Amino acid sequence: MIPKARTWLFAVVLALSCGLLQAAYLEGDLPREPSPRPIVIPPPPPTPHNPLARMVRRLRVRPGHHYRGLTVFLLELPEIADDTSYLSTDEALRKGTLTVREVGPGAVPALVVENAGEVPILMLGGELLLGGKQNRVLRDDVLLPPRSGPIEVPVLCVERGRWSRGPSGFKSRRSVAPPLVRGSAQAGRSQDEIWAGVDHYQKRLKVESGTGDLQAVHDSPRLKEALADYREHFAERCWRPRAVGMVVARGGRIVGADIFCNAPLFRKHRSRLLESYALDCIAFRRGRPELRWRWPSPPDVGAAERFLRRTLRASYWWRATPGLGRLLALSSPGLSGSALVRRDNVLHACLFSEDEAVILRPSPLPPWRAPRPRGEQ
Repeated sequence: MIPKARTWLFAVVLALSCGLLQAAYLEGDLPREPSPRPIVIPPPPPTPHNPLARMVRRLRVRPGHHYRGLTVFLLELPEIADDTSYLSTDEALRKGTLTVREVGPGAVPALVVENAGEVPILMLGGELLLGGKQNRVLRDDVLLPPRSGPIEVPVLCVERGRWSRGPSGFKSRRSVAPPLVRGSAQAGRSQDEIWAGVDHYQKRLKVESGTGDLQAVHDSPRLKEALADYREHFAERCWRPRAVGMVVARGGRIVGADIFCNAPLFRKHRSRLLESYALDCIAFRRGRPELRWRWPSPPDVGAAERFLRRTLRASYWWRATPGLGRLLALSSPGLSGSALVRRDNVLHACLFSEDEAVILRPSPLPPWRAPRPRGEQ
């Protein structure tokens, strides 16, 4: 009997336990299997403060003026945020307030500049600096403060067949590299790609240079005459006093834009910037015989506006500059550029259509034009 009683008691206890567990489960007293947490999608980060996008939204694009394959759309601003009269490189060199020299015995990718005056100097990326051991092109815009002291700035070589002391000091002939070289420099392309751009213009324009010098293209008598024709035509019919920049098309395609913070600053640079675009236009025509007699229809204002609006969808990042302010770089499919920003205002922005800037592979130099080993530079 005792074993049967124990078995009965065990059964009763087991039944009661099951009932209690079931009641507890139904009432939610026991922990259940944890349910998966909902996937929380964070909101997109706020749009970073972008002085270039703010400027582009305020720009007014004027109807284009067309001449011999080149179309210029002038840009105006309803209000000017920075009316400082910055000196240009050419002005400062003529006044003697700007000095440019080699870094020590010489270094290809750098020069030392110094502003001894009381007015800031705006040096444009793409300007050619002639002299020293070889001619260079300034990689980015640089704003030199008054009484700056020596400042090292990044440059690239545009005369790869020379590494010897030339005339004392550096000078400027108001030359700006054409878009293929200037756009490659500001986009951080390699030295080989810069040389490939120089070779491209020399071959297209049939300019011989024993040292592979880009300035030789600008100094060609035949091209100087053609560039003067462009300059005089646009000076008579195009420029407006309130213009702060321009969008430029070659044939039927937009190739670039330059925007300044005020009209006087644009007036200081517009002629030589126009010449750089005109040189590119001449080289483009020389490579396409079908354009000798008839150019494609020029783009309209809407095309220029769409080109500028591409900056609103671009990726941006800040870069350091050796002078005042900061550089705002941008990139999007088919577009590159940068803007020099000081006190939250754009001083100068340059934009390039990478759809048009196709850089060829550099061709090898003949032995008599080969650069010296890196250790000797």
